[in-house]
Amino acid sequence: MSYLVLARKWRPASFDEVIGQQGVIQTLKNAITMDRVAHAYLFCGARGVGKTSVARILAKALNCQQGPSPEPDHTCASCLEITSGHSQDVFEIDGASNTGVDDVRSLRENARYLPASSRYKIYIIDEVHMLSTSAFNALLKTLEEPPEHVKFIFATTEPHKIPLTVLSRCQRFDFKRIPTEAILQQLSKILTAEEARIEEEGLRVIAREAAGSMRDALSLTDQVLAFSGDEITAAQVVTALGLAKSEMFAQVTLAIVEKRSDDLMHLVEQLFDGGHDLKRFLEGLLWHVRNLILYCSLKDPGDLVDVSAEDRQALRQQATMVDALRWHQVFDILARALEEIARNPHPRLVLETALLRLSAAEPLFEVGDLLGQVQDLARQLEAAPRHGKPGGPGPSSATSKRAEVPPSQPRPTFEIPKRPEKKGPPPPTQKPVEQPALTPPKSTPAESTPAEPTPAEPSSSGTGFPEGWAELVALVSKHRPSLGSVLNHACPLEISPERVRIGLESGSFYADQMRTERNHRELRKFCQEFTGTECKLQVEDQQDNAGATLAQTWEREKKESAEKKRSQVLAHPMVQEAIRVFGAEIEQVRDLDRSKQ
Repeated sequence: MSYLVLARKWRPASFDEVIGQQGVIQTLKNAITMDRVAHAYLFCGARGVGKTSVARILAKALNCQQGPSPEPDHTCASCLEITSGHSQDVFEIDGASNTGVDDVRSLRENARYLPASSRYKIYIIDEVHMLSTSAFNALLKTLEEPPEHVKFIFATTEPHKIPLTVLSRCQRFDFKRIPTEAILQQLSKILTAEEARIEEEGLRVIAREAAGSMRDALSLTDQVLAFSGDEITAAQVVTALGLAKSEMFAQVTLAIVEKRSDDLMHLVEQLFDGGHDLKRFLEGLLWHVRNLILYCSLKDPGDLVDVSAEDRQALRQQATMVDALRWHQVFDILARALEEIARNPHPRLVLETALLRLSAAEPLFEVGDLLGQVQDLARQLEAAPRHGKPGGPGPSSATSKRAEVPPSQPRPTFEIPKRPEKKGPPPPTQKPVEQPALTPPKSTPAESTPAEPTPAEPSSSGTGFPEGWAELVALVSKHRPSLGSVLNHACPLEISPERVRIGLESGSFYADQMRTERNHRELRKFCQEFTGTECKLQVEDQQDNAGATLAQTWEREKKESAEKKRSQVLAHPMVQEAIRVFGAEIEQVRDLDRSKQ
């Protein structure tokens, strides 16, 4: 008798044997029990997660001579025929090889006839997304109103390629990738029955390589058993699958950090001569760097890192060699190399150049560190005239290295040019730009740039609004923020004990909101509370010359404040000197949070 591979031998024959898809299984079992089975199902998910296996089990459950039952007996003629693939009423069709409209027309013609010996005619179409557009169109009418004796079960790995007209006529079930622990338990159970043994770490390697596919895990296990026999170590699993050892990833990342280009090239040569798939190696290296980033960024990655306890300790130690920003830089360059290696006929060259680029790349710096260096330079520039020497204290070593120019060009001096004396008040000294306050300060005549008020506590001083308007908006915003937002975009026309009149742009969103009965009633209540009288509320269409709103006023003040700050920064001598030395441009002026200084 020919050998039966593990993936076929251990294919689930009942709902209870399916692993990792409890939600789908429970729904289907309940549908059968309550006689609520749909005429068309769509099973979506990655390869090897049980889509066609569940379709076969559903067919057996519906056609079992003792059913329909969520637990078919597996002994009747119908169950045995479906299990062996010889049933005259259950058709398994490969969508990839039956893509034409003629194939669907033939299916549609046969579907009209009653089943030969079973309860239902069941069509299982695998990789249904491969059907042509005309084939889908030919199937639509039958799919929408099928005969009572027909059931359709579609399976696909790419549901986004299926027309919406077909999706809307099916009950869709999304199959999840099977968790690594569930694959480990199932492999242990199967190996015990097969009287074979693989070390736990070797099983973990197989489960990780399967990437959530039970079928892939069983196929890899078959390959390992054929290579090593019945007693297999983790090292033999790695060799049998043609994988690089985890120590290799650690060696590569260590050589990158220490900038040992020669060692990196020897490692690539060793991989190439050993027949390793360089694309697969690069994928494993990316996972290794990803784990290093997690150990740098999280206190305890826990189950997010699927490695042995020994490898966890090694990852934890290696992650502290550089900061997370450096590991992110490594990951980005390797990720781009992986995209290129898939379409390049010379993968070795792609991998070598990517590793050499990493070993030569300068570590990245946080923006805060660069700002600190600029501030150091600024302090030294300010101190330079006090020494009275052209050769006074210069920039720090880190800054001077970045300011170097080729010997053929004159080296720039770092002295601040003397400014011509001007009559009048001395120039203002530089102060840290403060974060705008959450509540607006009270305006005074000395203030030149008013802070932007918030909706909760707007400022009305000097804005030209009727007296009490800002206070009324603040009262409404406190209790009904959404209604306060409407008032921020309204123009106050009159505020008196007898009447409150506001204008809103005709046809605008805010005008529509204000015309709702609830908002109008609540605003009238707030107005009466504010004035202390039974005043009336009038909402009118805003005229062109009615005046500005609070929102427009705040936006104008914000823009004026930003322009003034930018002008002050550009006029500062240290900024001008930095622009002259570095050839830089000011792209953004931002307020600093003094609480973090």
